[in-house]
Amino acid sequence: MEFEFRFDIVWNNFPLLLEGIQTTILLSLLTMALGTVIGLFVAIVRLRARKIFALPLIIYVEVFRGTPGLIQIVWIYYCLPILTGLQLDALTSLVIAMALNVGSYLSEVFRAGIQGVDKGHIEAAAALGFKPGQITRRVVVPQAAYRMIPAIGNVFVSAIKLSSLCSVLGMAELMYQGQIIIANFFRPIEVFTVVAVIYLIMAYTTSLFMMYLEYKLAWVNREKVPFWQRFKQISQSAFQIKPQGGL
Repeated sequence: MEFEFRFDIVWNNFPLLLEGIQTTILLSLLTMALGTVIGLFVAIVRLRARKIFALPLIIYVEVFRGTPGLIQIVWIYYCLPILTGLQLDALTSLVIAMALNVGSYLSEVFRAGIQGVDKGHIEAAAALGFKPGQITRRVVVPQAAYRMIPAIGNVFVSAIKLSSLCSVLGMAELMYQGQIIIANFFRPIEVFTVVAVIYLIMAYTTSLFMMYLEYKLAWVNREKVPFWQRFKQISQSAFQIKPQGGL
């Protein structure tokens, strides 16, 4: 018995997937925005506050980095209303859960980026009479932001893929809509293949945007090379195998 691929079924039901794409993009953008705020807040408090005040935030980071995202989403979706008495809609609960997950990773990215700024630069700025706010805005942030962009991009891509777990709770995002098509036509290979390609396009678009942002912020020792030419150089070097040492 030969297997026949039926991608026409997916194409005929593509409007259903488009609805899921819109929900996935909305979930991802809200998660990235709220997660960035959470991560920046946690990083600053851990760097500036005393250890006793930073301890709850350390526990939060370790718990959310050390437990599966699916359990976090399910727990917050069902247990948060029980513990707090707040009646939140599904979208709000899922965004909070994913933002807490993303924020735990971003807090470490921000903390490492800020700590990676050369202290000599900060001391030099202070010696020149810069105020603390000016040092942060003109010395720390420009250097730290450029170094953090690749790691932030990785977390954002993970947030897009994390949104697929929301299908377990009935959120009509891309994966959930794909499962509806599978339930109706029993063609999982074709549907999951198309869904995977769509996720790849969204993730790669995010990576390109972060790469472009990194290029624009690389104002120190940057060669005057157009972005797409620089992108071509990076792409070619990524697939080259370089000999190690004396091999």
